[in-house]
Amino acid sequence: QKAKQDQLVVAVSALSGVTDMLLNAGQLAANKDESFRSVLNEIEKKHFDTIKALLPILDQNSILSHCKRSLNTLKTLMEVCFLLGEMTNRTGDSIVSYGELLSSYSLVKAFEKDMLDSAFKDSRDLIVTNNQFGHASVDFELSNRQIREYFNTHQQRVTIAPGFIAAAPDGQTTTLGRGGSDYT
Repeated sequence: QKAKQDQLVVAVSALSGVTDMLLNAGQLAANKDESFRSVLNEIEKKHFDTIKALLPILDQNSILSHCKRSLNTLKTLMEVCFLLGEMTNRTGDSIVSYGELLSSYSLVKAFEKDMLDSAFKDSRDLIVTNNQFGHASVDFELSNRQIREYFNTHQQRVTIAPGFIAAAPDGQTTTLGRGGSDYT
């Protein structure tokens, strides 16, 4: 209803419990505990079940493929943590970003079926922070300029963006800390 009057931005959080699961899997990998793979399998199942619940079967293939590719990249990040025996704050930000990225992309595909005037926008393209990985500070001047530029040139009624995540000036994924989706 509100989208008929104004442009809306829907900031999407990770599915319930996924951020904690991602952090746990990263720590397990950094501790050289191979059970991180089981946690990744749980995360995959949770996302696949959600996609299957949101979308008709004929519309699931492309989003399941996108999700699988993203999860494969996440698995590679975890394997690096496992091999090195560490998870830096920078790597941790990359890992936890997958919760919001996967859920927001899945949600926009569901929205597109019912609301044709909706689109996905990666919030890392809009919100710029310092490189304080784990709890970055927003560069409000640059972020506000990028947000204005984007919404002045894109007129869709509903924009779905992952909450909690942003990017440092060099493009590296950062997080805004717990509750960061509220800021987004």
